[in-house]
Amino acid sequence: MRKLVLVLAVIFGMTPVFAQQRDTLRILAIGNSFSVDGVEHYLWELFDAAGIPVVIGNMYIGGCTLEKHWNNALSDAPAYSYRKIRGGVRTVTKDFSLERAFADEDWDIVTFQQQSGRSGKYETYQPWLHSLVEYARQRTRPDAKFLWYQTWAYAQDSGHKEFPNYGCSQKKMYKAILAASRRAVRAEKFKGVIPAGTAIQNGRRSSLGDSFNRDGFHLEKTFGRYTAACTWFEAISGVSVDGNPYYPDSISAEVASICQKAAHSACLHPWRSK
Repeated sequence: MRKLVLVLAVIFGMTPVFAQQRDTLRILAIGNSFSVDGVEHYLWELFDAAGIPVVIGNMYIGGCTLEKHWNNALSDAPAYSYRKIRGGVRTVTKDFSLERAFADEDWDIVTFQQQSGRSGKYETYQPWLHSLVEYARQRTRPDAKFLWYQTWAYAQDSGHKEFPNYGCSQKKMYKAILAASRRAVRAEKFKGVIPAGTAIQNGRRSSLGDSFNRDGFHLEKTFGRYTAACTWFEAISGVSVDGNPYYPDSISAEVASICQKAAHSACLHPWRSK
């Protein structure tokens, strides 16, 4: 099998570039339903279209907070649904623990995120994020890259119970997510950010408008999830997603281009919407 040269572009202040030779890129998300939206639909296909072999793992608990992830790690709780995509085939294994997930593959990339309603409240991140990162460092190769998953603000008409924490303002929530995400990247010395929140905000400024959510907070299942997947692809690979030949049959080439450009712009400028 040919060697994969992975170029991980980190866009935070300066832009250092990391490269390593691997046969297959292995990505593990420690997440919740927002990681389902980001990695379980369309991401493998984008990598495949770019000729990059990839294995994707998602440790899922709906609405899981950083505090709960850390408590699960501490108790070795078999509390997760482990979703894994290899060769384009998705499998689901119930009652999985973080310990088992870290032992399952020699992960190149590990991502972290906060529960959506707390994503703009940095005081809800610590000390659990730091403990979780240290736990992960002890179970991965020294050159594994840790990234922060910047999630998105709710739709302006969202009825989510935690939206009032941001004055029911999409703009205020987005700015709060940016501020908290930047603090997390700095505090934990993450190697980069996956700026899905900025990508979605970019998309909302297009002709698609504020239509990226299916229920006010989760992503719309076609172009919404595709935009997030495009952001994951470029943030991790360092390869521009603008022009990637893959997009789902459920959207048009025109809509796919909007999604790709929204993601590409976010990866260039992760801390502000275009």
